[in-house]
Amino acid sequence: MLFTHLPDEIFQALSGSNKALIEAVIFDLSDVFYDHAEDPIKEKSAIIEAIEDSLHKLDTLAWHDDHKDGFDSPKTIHEYALRIYHRLVNTGWLIEEQELYRVSVLMSPQVSMLLRSLVEISRHGKRNYGATVLSILSNLESVANHPLERGVTLSQTAEAAREFSAHLNQILLGIRSLQRDLFAKRDPKEIVAGFFDLFVEGILIADYKTIKTSNNPFRFRRQILELTQGFLAEPSLMGNIAQCYADQQLISVDLALAAVEKDCRDIIQTFSTIEQRLERIDEYRYRLEKRAADTARYMDSSRPGLANKVAGIITDVAKFDSLPVLKNVVGTKIVGVESSAQPMKRREPPPPRVITQAEVSQSAIAFRDRQRRFHEARQVSVTKLQGYLDRQLSEKTAMHILDFTIESVEDFVCFDHLRYIGSLGINAKRIEKSFDVIFTDQFINVREFVECREFNVVRRSKSNA
Repeated sequence: MLFTHLPDEIFQALSGSNKALIEAVIFDLSDVFYDHAEDPIKEKSAIIEAIEDSLHKLDTLAWHDDHKDGFDSPKTIHEYALRIYHRLVNTGWLIEEQELYRVSVLMSPQVSMLLRSLVEISRHGKRNYGATVLSILSNLESVANHPLERGVTLSQTAEAAREFSAHLNQILLGIRSLQRDLFAKRDPKEIVAGFFDLFVEGILIADYKTIKTSNNPFRFRRQILELTQGFLAEPSLMGNIAQCYADQQLISVDLALAAVEKDCRDIIQTFSTIEQRLERIDEYRYRLEKRAADTARYMDSSRPGLANKVAGIITDVAKFDSLPVLKNVVGTKIVGVESSAQPMKRREPPPPRVITQAEVSQSAIAFRDRQRRFHEARQVSVTKLQGYLDRQLSEKTAMHILDFTIESVEDFVCFDHLRYIGSLGINAKRIEKSFDVIFTDQFINVREFVECREFNVVRRSKSNA
């Protein structure tokens, strides 16, 4: 049982009239004891200083003497810290160990686990879905690739999936309970303030916004389901994973097989029912946002107190068994159903459709390849120019413009850019070190293809280069 591992007075500190002070101190002490870079056994003076730091963060301090003890009423921060410290020691949250004149303080493993769980409950709204789903996917891929060595990680993956499913349910229940609390309020300011403080900050930004984005983590759901269903479909793979379970958990192969099958089905159940739960979450979200929007709309008026006046009029009218007949209402604006604000329409998801892969014809593929090759041929690079000059000059030391041959688009592009080799940038400097282009004042027609100034390409000697 749970309480056989915990001190009997463990919850007395959190149930008295000073529970707010002690709760704030305990939550701050969790960071002190969870610091993995330090020794978990702390000095008494360090713990008292940590308690004083926690009390400095509070706005007001007030101590109520629920039980008479040997201490006077605290007046300073240090006295408050001592009172809370002894309270935590007496109720079993902290354990003192004395070695000569040195007093050390620690937490028992059971109390540390309890405190960690309470901290997780208080921070339940903050959860990174992307990291959780990605870790599940990577663990399943690791199991598929190395079932004998890493098959036992399937158990941790299933546990993560169960926690993930439970947290989705917490979002649903959190929105529903928040909706019930807000609907019970009559003050518009409280409704709007509660909507932004509890829903927008606590649920919407932390959880709901994450799962409704286009880059949501559920895009990996198909891979997770395929991998998990593949485990159940292949007996040899199931046997290897079960053997790893048996070796690591020291159980029989039959029990290991049953555990593997249960873990796989839990993962499949979690990721197969996500859409239904998201639809329910969206339904409660829509109602909650509509109530807050309507309240804010009626509050947005230049006449202060108008909302309360209208609410009072409606309350007075409701007292009549039969409504009075209004006379002489010509020119009077009547408040009726037509004048009420229309609720925001809910966006309906698009209907499902079968996705078919479009087939591209071979002629279109060939035409695209020809276009790509043509564009590549028109691109100028230093490597192409260097290769063109080396092929044309070969063993020659010089070559006239009319001696160059043009056999392809690449050759023409390279030939055309020989005239501008000095303006091709720093990358063309190595070509200028090997070749020199000497122009004359005469213009000639090259094979009735291009008319340009006459030039000669001279290979530079190694000494000149």
